[in-house]
Amino acid sequence: MVLLTLLSCSDGDKHPYQDITPEALSGMKVPRYELDYDDIHGQIRQLMKSETSSSAAVRFVRNYYTSDSSFIWIDRNGMDYRADTLLSFISKVDEMGFRKELFRVSQIEEDLKRVRTLNFDSTSNNINKVLARLEYNLSRAFVRYSSGQNFGFVNPSIILNRDPENNSDTARMVYKHQFDIKIEHPSDSFYNKAVEVMKSGNMGDFLREIQPKRKLYRLLQDRLNNENLSEKEWFTTLCNMERCRWNEKVVEEDCEKYVLVNIPSFMLKAVDGDNVLNMRVCCGATDTKTPLLTSEIVRMELNPMWNVPYSIAKGIAGSYGYMQRNNMFIYDKTRGRLPASEASRELILSGQQRIIQEGGPGNSLGRIIFRFENNFSVYLHHTSSPGAFQSANRAISHGCVRVEKPYELAVFLMKEKDMKLAEKIKYSMTYKMEKDSEGKPVTSSVKKDCLVRNVKVDPNIPVFLTYYTIYPDNEGKLVEYRDVYGYDRRIIDRLRPYVKRK
Repeated sequence: MVLLTLLSCSDGDKHPYQDITPEALSGMKVPRYELDYDDIHGQIRQLMKSETSSSAAVRFVRNYYTSDSSFIWIDRNGMDYRADTLLSFISKVDEMGFRKELFRVSQIEEDLKRVRTLNFDSTSNNINKVLARLEYNLSRAFVRYSSGQNFGFVNPSIILNRDPENNSDTARMVYKHQFDIKIEHPSDSFYNKAVEVMKSGNMGDFLREIQPKRKLYRLLQDRLNNENLSEKEWFTTLCNMERCRWNEKVVEEDCEKYVLVNIPSFMLKAVDGDNVLNMRVCCGATDTKTPLLTSEIVRMELNPMWNVPYSIAKGIAGSYGYMQRNNMFIYDKTRGRLPASEASRELILSGQQRIIQEGGPGNSLGRIIFRFENNFSVYLHHTSSPGAFQSANRAISHGCVRVEKPYELAVFLMKEKDMKLAEKIKYSMTYKMEKDSEGKPVTSSVKKDCLVRNVKVDPNIPVFLTYYTIYPDNEGKLVEYRDVYGYDRRIIDRLRPYVKRK
């Protein structure tokens, strides 16, 4: 620039440099500092050929450099502060339990130092190879880090929905699904936004914004960095941090009033601002797992009938006396309602007939059900066997969730605490029908004007069926629970290649 300025002077005096030609200037070039953009592109292609990761984030980066020739990080000014901003985040991934090699932190740091000190050679660290590595590795690290922190590093919809051991008929798990929580996945719009952010340089705000928002995540990260953790405790903590990354469309922390069931702890928590109702629950057994889902409780049904699931019906299909004693009848697809005496084992096994238990005292569902939309026909309900709540292992149901304090939960769900309605709910849950000398029910013994059949929950209350093997207790202290369904093992197997602890 100085030489060109001097050559452009036109004050009429002969300048000592005015006879220098472009050919003469070209001889001043230093080969090891000379950029060759075609060579850089070629070096990036070689890096992509040697890529070992098959993650969606890395595939996007590879597709970008295959279809687009424009560089993101390299310009005529070299490398600017954007690379330092990214490094400030990815250099701390060990605090998340991940190996820095996952994001090629050391290689990026080394190559940045070479660029800034002009420390190039003519072989593996020539200027074009170094800049190619930086261009590819910075993009790779940014996209992989941001998509992982924003959406999770493993996809629960894949790893938790392939379980040949789940035989639940109650839950109708045709595809053996257990995970039906609505979560966001990285999309083309997200990846394109990432490219825009990398180019604009406004990545600090972006990377802070995509960090997991759950309070539990911060508690778990503090626990992870406790040097006193055993290997099992460390991996369990890592696993639950990953759960906190999954970008759920609705989370309980955003709700003023909600009901949450955490399956490993066998506990239900109903929250309304500062008011919290806790109770024990029974969940699905290991071969009839309770699915993980998010929905809204829309109504309460008192004294519901029970459609006996096939897995149970096939065992009692020929026991007419048992069915009669337990107030069961038959529903035939052709003939309609039939007494238990007309049950056909063959038709029950073929699905032509269903066994149904009348609502009321002794019903296996108890006296009340809390209904919410889902793809599994599961719900929260009372039970005729309350002694099960005293067991440590309460994974015993056919997929539904049995609640210890159904009346208290019913009152909790009411927007206005209408005591007259509450009394009707209580009576409907506790009345016992008298029987005559022949054992037939005496309907006149029931106060019909005190009965209620359905109660609408308005507004609908969010309900979360979740699975955290580390979760805060009532005092906020983190407690570890047994991995009753073995989900931790699946997640840890997917995370293991990423982690720093073996």
